[in-house]
Amino acid sequence: MEKLINKHFKISIVFFALGLLFGIIYSLNLLGLNINSETLSPVNMRSIHISLMLYGFVPLMLSYLPFLLINKEVGTSEDGLRYLDLYTIIWYIFLVFMVISLLLGKNRGLAFYDFAYELNFLLAFAGVFYIIALYKFIRLYKVLPLWIKVCLRVVIIAPITLLILMNPIIGQVESTVTGPHGDNTLGMSLALIPIYYLIIKLLNEGEFAARWNILWIIPTVFYFGTVLYRIFFEALTYNQEWFAQYLTLLYVPLLYRWYKDSNIKVHAKRALLISILAFLFVDIEGNILFIPEIRWLFHRNDLIVAHAHVAMGIGVFFMVISMFINQIKELHKEIFLKLYLVGILGIFTVLSISGFTQAGFSNIPTDKLWILRSLFGLIAFSFIFAFIKIRTSYSKLELYNLAGVYADGFGGIFLILFASFSYPLLGFSFNGVYEYVVFTFVSMTGVIHYMALKNPNFTLLTVIIRVFASSMFFALYASDKLGIEALLISLFDLTYVFIYLIFFYKKELLCKD
Repeated sequence: MEKLINKHFKISIVFFALGLLFGIIYSLNLLGLNINSETLSPVNMRSIHISLMLYGFVPLMLSYLPFLLINKEVGTSEDGLRYLDLYTIIWYIFLVFMVISLLLGKNRGLAFYDFAYELNFLLAFAGVFYIIALYKFIRLYKVLPLWIKVCLRVVIIAPITLLILMNPIIGQVESTVTGPHGDNTLGMSLALIPIYYLIIKLLNEGEFAARWNILWIIPTVFYFGTVLYRIFFEALTYNQEWFAQYLTLLYVPLLYRWYKDSNIKVHAKRALLISILAFLFVDIEGNILFIPEIRWLFHRNDLIVAHAHVAMGIGVFFMVISMFINQIKELHKEIFLKLYLVGILGIFTVLSISGFTQAGFSNIPTDKLWILRSLFGLIAFSFIFAFIKIRTSYSKLELYNLAGVYADGFGGIFLILFASFSYPLLGFSFNGVYEYVVFTFVSMTGVIHYMALKNPNFTLLTVIIRVFASSMFFALYASDKLGIEALLISLFDLTYVFIYLIFFYKKELLCKD
């Protein structure tokens, strides 16, 4: 279990870092620092940033919560770990499809569900393996606890519910992105309360007994009541949604009581406290912003964006950190988590000031605030260096493969992002169709070079790929189907082939003979 957690936490947090990076690029776009690239357009950057924040690291790692708790209570199922691993890998595949399709401009124009609907089938397919993994784990119990029974029912209906709710024709997505959404806010807040309970139960030294449960029962009853009323009767009035919204204030004393009753190790308790404080701040601020006279002043301006940064970037993010901080040693490097927190709070502050400016309460230039927003974004992004280990010594073969990682891996990514801008500058034609397939294969060669750093046998595979790629590009150049760029690519790959053959191929074997 520890090995699986360590591996997937570090892989998935790369997607979180990418989400931050695309957010910084979008912030720079707003300052006018953008280029004529069809992939790096502001619309694409915003979509990818929001989608990776909502569907990347945070929900994926939160989904590990039941397995961590079962592991604490009754142990681990090795067979279940295999299916949990498959579930996680399929989620990664979904994220890759999502990012690439959004880069090429396929989005639904929605605030929080912007990627193509068809990709939900990948998530649903991943959910099947999640259900199997959970079933394998719960077989370790002699008597199933209530939370397990509830969790099992939720995850069984989740894949089907996902496909229905996200459907552009029969789903509820488009119908819930306008209006005051008071009952939807109640529902989103309500979804986090059982997660907080399970996290406290996981981290608590000994058994945790939750008190003051009436404070979550009342909002639950009203939430389902408003949903059923809207389905079977009519849309809710503003005052009805307002009442539902204000029921979230009951979570303030509830989370206070649960936190005070818990007995958790210091690092995890601090991370959990940060999460709870962010949640409660967002809850109280959200209720204030729901007052009609205030709401329409700030509706859809930068104050709402700041609100979302605290909700996801601090509240839910530190939920995950509290879950894993006892297992992931890199999270004990407090300087990096503090830098992240400073960065997000800085973004929140400047966006809040910008929101008041846009509402007419001040006249601070928005562009100056957005410059600070970008700088604070870079500070937040610096947390990723806690997970980067820098080697200072490499063998010659490792340097060869490292060069391949940078030349092909990062080079392919560079071409995907910038080719539509740079090709015309260099006088090359760019159709924006088959080229992206070529760039993907180029970056995958870099991935194989990275694998060769772990296992040198993969190096020969990169050479074979380069021989065939080089010959094909030369043929396309010689037959006048592609221009000088094809010859340059052919010579580039052939150079790598010759370097390997002359300096590395069977060198050790021949010396022994």
